[in-house]
Amino acid sequence: MAGEISREPLRPFRPPPHEWGGVCRHHGYRQPRAGGNRGRFPDATCLGHRRRPARPRRRGAEGGHDMAAVIRRRLRLPASPIETSLEGRAFVFSGFAVATLAIVLYGQDYVVPVLGVVAAAIGHVVSYRERGQRRGFWRQVLLAALIFGALFYVIADSSLALFGGVLPQANFAILLVAITSFDLKTRRNCYSSLWISLAILYLAAVYAWDYAFVVLAALWVLCLAGFWLASHVRRLNPELRAPAKPISVMVVASLVAGVVLFVVVPQPSGVPISPLVVSLPNFTSFRGDMESAALPLVQVTGGSAGATSSIDLHFRGRLGDAPVMYVRTGAPAYWRGLVFDTYRNGAWTASNHSYRDLPPYVPPRLLAPAPPDNLGTFVQTFRVLRPLPGVINAAYPVQSLYAPVAGLREDAYGAFHTPDQLRPGQTYSVVSYLSNYTPEILRADANTDDVPSLDISYLDAAGLSQAARSLAAGLVRTNTFDTVMSVTTYLQHNYRYTLDLPPVPSGRDPVDWFLFDVKTGYCEQFATAETLMLRSLGIPARLATGYATGDYDPVLNQAVVRERDAHAWVEVWFPGHGWVAVDPTPGVSPLAATKFPSHWAAGGVARLLPHLTIGAPAAALGSLGAIAALPAAIAVAVVVALLYAWLRRRGWSRLPRKQPGESELLRLYERLQRRMTRRRAPPETPLEYQHAMESEVLVDVTRAVNEGVYAGRWPDPKRVRDLAERIS
Repeated sequence: MAGEISREPLRPFRPPPHEWGGVCRHHGYRQPRAGGNRGRFPDATCLGHRRRPARPRRRGAEGGHDMAAVIRRRLRLPASPIETSLEGRAFVFSGFAVATLAIVLYGQDYVVPVLGVVAAAIGHVVSYRERGQRRGFWRQVLLAALIFGALFYVIADSSLALFGGVLPQANFAILLVAITSFDLKTRRNCYSSLWISLAILYLAAVYAWDYAFVVLAALWVLCLAGFWLASHVRRLNPELRAPAKPISVMVVASLVAGVVLFVVVPQPSGVPISPLVVSLPNFTSFRGDMESAALPLVQVTGGSAGATSSIDLHFRGRLGDAPVMYVRTGAPAYWRGLVFDTYRNGAWTASNHSYRDLPPYVPPRLLAPAPPDNLGTFVQTFRVLRPLPGVINAAYPVQSLYAPVAGLREDAYGAFHTPDQLRPGQTYSVVSYLSNYTPEILRADANTDDVPSLDISYLDAAGLSQAARSLAAGLVRTNTFDTVMSVTTYLQHNYRYTLDLPPVPSGRDPVDWFLFDVKTGYCEQFATAETLMLRSLGIPARLATGYATGDYDPVLNQAVVRERDAHAWVEVWFPGHGWVAVDPTPGVSPLAATKFPSHWAAGGVARLLPHLTIGAPAAALGSLGAIAALPAAIAVAVVVALLYAWLRRRGWSRLPRKQPGESELLRLYERLQRRMTRRRAPPETPLEYQHAMESEVLVDVTRAVNEGVYAGRWPDPKRVRDLAERIS
């Protein structure tokens, strides 16, 4: 009635529907615009969400409050809208599934990935259904506790292998995505989940040693693009049209041009980039004295670490094609392991059992200086595929190395030993010098009077018969290098390599039987014969064992080393350059010097991939004392997280609560828009959208939304259910 005063409480001014702009971070619907000709309203104004009244400031503290407000405003991230696109969330989950599939295929890990995918699927459903609701306090506490539990898992499994030690970093990332999938409300949360899945794919690249991994990487990129389209472009409801034929021609031409450049353009020469390292050490320590570990060339005898003390030429085990390790490197080389210096009765032994203890990360200052005329350094990263003796195989000479163990030991021959066997999945990295061994340089270094370390065992040829000494004497040349090459090429050209060799007859010396009877043999017999023949000529030499290069792929910069690649060769002493590898085995280069292969444009692609094992920073965790402090640190972190959550809850409790029917009505309005032929465009007001669509139920729903937003009279849940029945 005119003249009467309304008894309804005064309400803050609400802009009309045509002023709707951004999305409210609390409710998920449009906010008033911050500018334009229709009026100005603060960006934080939320339709249907009242502001907390400002507290009066004290005059003396105004300056401090203003400064604090400026700092908070600069450090605070902008509000992220609630992600309402079901398709976008499906792309986020698909990206995680693709990354997890890569871990399953290449990492041979199944339990955690399968559980993680199932949990993430449930979490995505829960997050989508509750995207418009406020985060619950106890749910946040539970999720934080689960994250700390996953953190404890990765530390315990990486350092102590409590859960098997299989891919702990990748499993931690999978668990992190699975846990946080129950709280993916905003668009920023979805992007965070995608970036974690990218990290999982990045870790899977460590174990991806074929080209099929490119398909999985492309699928993940498609998931990222699909999420961007679904969350940013789809909501604008545009009509995306493009000429199909020109685009197809452009794509095909780009692919052809890329392939041509891939094959034709040579890669610039240079030192390979050091790989990224990302894992934690094993804390097994040495027990007692160090023994030489067995190699696949000989029978395995000794202790639990595969320890043995000799190589017996009377016996040789059968070597198969099973992969032993992967090596990612820019330069294929001989992967040197153990060295032997004493030959008696057909068997090699190591006479010097001294060693020195070294940390897990061995910097260059702890090793021998760089050899003269070297061409720089190159990196090798080894991934163990089967249980191996505790020996670090690497290119020689070594500049620095890191292995995920409690400590290392270097023997008198420059070989590095670990406290225990190398387990499948372990990875270590080595940086080696690229020596410049050319015939001209070595020919000038001909002084053999300087016996290394005054060790006369390197000149001991007591096990060589007189007939073999006479054969060696006939191969002498004018200088040391030419004499070494003369003996090497003689063995390569006059003897045949084979693995199908009967056992050495009883009572016969294996070297004489090889040189004068069967004239066929395997690498140990070739190397032993040359070592003793060179010693008989006064040239210091010794037997080196390890692995040959393996099947090297110059495009991916990687080699697959198999059992059959177990190898033995000769190391000859040149005073100005140290021990130089020489290989008398037929079919290989006599001077086994490491060189960069002829790379093409794609040769450096694999250098961008990670290499799973921590580098020097991991040495800081190389003690049990640090591990002992972890439970206390985790407990303190949990207490801090709980305190922070409690304080946030106290702050949230002062916000006005939603009225009954508010969330239900807004979800119904979104559902109704999906039922229409199109959704409301951002610049379109609800009334304009209602007039354009001409739907009777839309009229009633729009009226109810306007009454709730501008008058605060939200419908009761019963009326919302009646409207929902009319839609269905």
